[in-house]
Amino acid sequence: MSEPLLPVEEAGKESAASTTTDLVQDDALSQASDTLYMATSTSQSYYNAADGTTSHNEDNNPYWKKVWHDAQNFNVSKWYTPMCNKYRWYIVAFWIMFWPLGITYYPKFLELTDTQFDAPSGSLAANATDVYTEAYEKSDSMQPEILVYVEVSEEYHAVNPQDTFTDRTSQLYSDAKNFTEYFDAYAQSLIAEYNEDDDTDEYYATVGSYYLYESIGIPNYGADQFVAADVPSTYIGIAYASPDGKREDFNSDLEDWIDENEPASCRIRLTGITAFTTATRESSEDDMALMDHVVLPLSLLALAAILGNLSLMLVPVLCIITAICTAGTLMYPVAQSVSVTQFTPSIMMSISIAMSIDYSLFLLSRLTENLAFGADLDYAIENMLEHAGHTIIASGTTLIVCFMGYALFPMDLIRTVGYGATIAIMSCLMVNLSLTPAVMFITGEYFLKPGKTMSMLCCNQVGNPGRYRMRFPPASEDDDNDEQAADEAAGEEVEDLNENSGALTESLLPKEKAKAVAAAVHYDLDVDTPEDIEDMRNSIWYKSGRFLIGPKGIYALIGLCLIMAPVCYFWIETGKSLAFDLFLPKQSDAGDTFDDYADAFGEGYLAPYKLIFDGRETNTSVNTQECFDVMDTVIQALSDAGKFPATPSLEAFDGIHTISGEVIGYGQYMDALSCGIGYQCVNESKRTIATVAAAQNSPEGTTTYTTVILNTDPYDGDGIKWLDDARDLLDDFGKSGQLQGFQVVLQNGATVTHDAIDDVYNCFPMMIGVTLVVVFVLVGAFFRSVNAPLRSVFTIGLTLMFVYGLAVLVYQYGWLEWLNWSSVKNTGEIAWLPPIMSFSIIVGLGLDYDIFLASRVLELRLEGYDEQSSILKGLYKTGGIITAAGTIMAIAFGGLLLGGEVLLNQLAFYIFIAVLMDTFVVRTIMVPILMGLSHQYTWWPQKLPPETKSWDQCGTMVHLGEMN
Repeated sequence: MSEPLLPVEEAGKESAASTTTDLVQDDALSQASDTLYMATSTSQSYYNAADGTTSHNEDNNPYWKKVWHDAQNFNVSKWYTPMCNKYRWYIVAFWIMFWPLGITYYPKFLELTDTQFDAPSGSLAANATDVYTEAYEKSDSMQPEILVYVEVSEEYHAVNPQDTFTDRTSQLYSDAKNFTEYFDAYAQSLIAEYNEDDDTDEYYATVGSYYLYESIGIPNYGADQFVAADVPSTYIGIAYASPDGKREDFNSDLEDWIDENEPASCRIRLTGITAFTTATRESSEDDMALMDHVVLPLSLLALAAILGNLSLMLVPVLCIITAICTAGTLMYPVAQSVSVTQFTPSIMMSISIAMSIDYSLFLLSRLTENLAFGADLDYAIENMLEHAGHTIIASGTTLIVCFMGYALFPMDLIRTVGYGATIAIMSCLMVNLSLTPAVMFITGEYFLKPGKTMSMLCCNQVGNPGRYRMRFPPASEDDDNDEQAADEAAGEEVEDLNENSGALTESLLPKEKAKAVAAAVHYDLDVDTPEDIEDMRNSIWYKSGRFLIGPKGIYALIGLCLIMAPVCYFWIETGKSLAFDLFLPKQSDAGDTFDDYADAFGEGYLAPYKLIFDGRETNTSVNTQECFDVMDTVIQALSDAGKFPATPSLEAFDGIHTISGEVIGYGQYMDALSCGIGYQCVNESKRTIATVAAAQNSPEGTTTYTTVILNTDPYDGDGIKWLDDARDLLDDFGKSGQLQGFQVVLQNGATVTHDAIDDVYNCFPMMIGVTLVVVFVLVGAFFRSVNAPLRSVFTIGLTLMFVYGLAVLVYQYGWLEWLNWSSVKNTGEIAWLPPIMSFSIIVGLGLDYDIFLASRVLELRLEGYDEQSSILKGLYKTGGIITAAGTIMAIAFGGLLLGGEVLLNQLAFYIFIAVLMDTFVVRTIMVPILMGLSHQYTWWPQKLPPETKSWDQCGTMVHLGEMN
């Protein structure tokens, strides 16, 4: 077998035909220097020499030639590597400084996360909120209602089964009434403290209960509202406004007071939106603990297995800790400025672990490969930063741009997930590109020469830094310490080079390059040894690559597309559910309490609607026949069971027109107002009507509202359909003049969430388009090609459709119900957040592997390999690493499948399947086939050097000159 030719030698031959001897020597030697340094501009230098042209041919001054040469061939890694070596201790100290900052501020960042958001500006929900706030002159900072669920304790009920909460002769009645009164007093004392601290009177708490209504003489109405008909239970409702920073404190203080003062006859629990928020945060903290204690060790074990060096695991551990602490520290001020969703920390943690390990794998695998092929530590790190560093910069930059696409959404909670993910990726990039080389310069001589014990643990050769076959036996300590001998050898070889190239060449080859150039004479990372060829021929990647880029590859591609097509079809059915149970932790006291409360009273009680009738525009009082006519028209229409099954009767409505399912006529209403409230009015029915009017009419008397309680979860599909249909009905009534000048709007319930999510999904197509355009531009710029980004967009689009379609089949059709695993159970709906959140992650991860594979293939093509050979060798060099990276990423994000929230389970499913799909199907099968089909147009329109290396059909390395 003949020795392969180097591209630089071929370049020198072609140059000789069109340039003077001195210039040929100049360009050839400069290209040799840059090849040995693996410079990215080698191919451009090649073309300048081959064409016999330079942009400085008008001036033959050697000084300007040197300036032009240095500018043309400037390589950041050559400058950055010695800087990392020189300041290695300062770099390590700088990053470790973030550890105490992260320990301090990360918990504070977690405390600031939230699940609440405002109605989008200009939406129907925002308009309804403005109407209520202006008409009732109440703070628009009113928080979600707190529900205190009170039921008979099992012990008491076993002894006194006949007692009820409304029986004045029972101990149960006495205990519950006393508890409610003291509870009300305690809540008012907390609110008074808030007002005093902020020097305001805008904070308040309105505590509603059966015993309050009984005290004002309307016990029957109170029983209808607050006492369950079939279950021995009641509830206390608290509508309140508090400082934003005190909302959870208010809930927590009330819960603590309940625990301390709960009577023996009752079991009392607190639930509501804020309680869910707290439970979700606690579940997220548990998920992060799972990541720390289970997912991270498994990921590190997978990394150690692929690298073959257990000692090197210190590097990703340091990078992960540092990246997490840095990201948490930087997100703390963000969380102080805008509302950050509670799922952001979990997503940031997953990204930090996954990307740090991913980047460590790319960097360290290249480093150990260079060392195994004979490079010294300095050159190995420089080469690592130039190639693997370049790849992760391109990948990370693309990921960052993808996540910054979330800034296009109109909701802070979505934007801040993008901010968090962006900060996490930037932290991973900066940490890995600086801390990794710094630690290697400090500890490399120890970690990269594992002893017998460490090598045995990884089933590796003693002294081998990684999994690659070593070209030279490990050097002895005497050889490593013999700096003088190395310097002398370097000097002699540089002298030989300078003698052959003249004075001009000497000026183009600075002495600081001399040692590395001379050392490169002893090892050439581009040359394939017989052992390398044997390893490649025996690998599964080479064998599969031969098939994939052969004539049968097209059939494999068509077969894959046909298999995936039926699943891809279902992506159009992807839901965007707001259902409450999808966002709750699977196991939490607040969730269990809500389930019991919903069984007793109905799910609609947690998020009731206000149907507001506003006559301010025409200055029409609610105490008029016109207002009652409008209310009758609207309420009768909404109680049509055929058209509005969620409000099938008048029992769902409560206001001055309808009370406890009974319609109140205008005359009856005016008579009740004359009677008044309190015991001065001897008729309880009239007292009830007057009390409801006092509570639900505005101070000016031109606005009133009716409470609407659905018989279903307002956030599920049936509840959202009711909201959309009701709004359409009101719009039709307004256009037809049936509202007689009144503005009728729906407030609270699911209005804010529904409108916000609709706004988000209206922006989603634009975000997809912008992201794909940016991906096309970035990938095209990175590879200087049009075909490369087209291939990337096609394969990523196929992955997205397959993953979205499979999620529909699993969560909406129950394909995996037979597993009896709650994380993939048939929920009937997909939460609105996972399709949005997973999009950028899937795009980013897909590009991560695509860039890693394609950049290695292009690197080999620039070294002179023909198209098929560069694909085969690139697949061999990266196939195992991509598989390992994908496995690690699947472990990292798959850990969220074990999490406590259905929402995170669904998000994890999207990412987990996408990673597996991308790792084992797209990058290892489809991309090589597509590259093989495109042949010489793979990198079009980039100019490439002539093909000087090829594999023959038997897998033997030959140079093309001998083949011809």
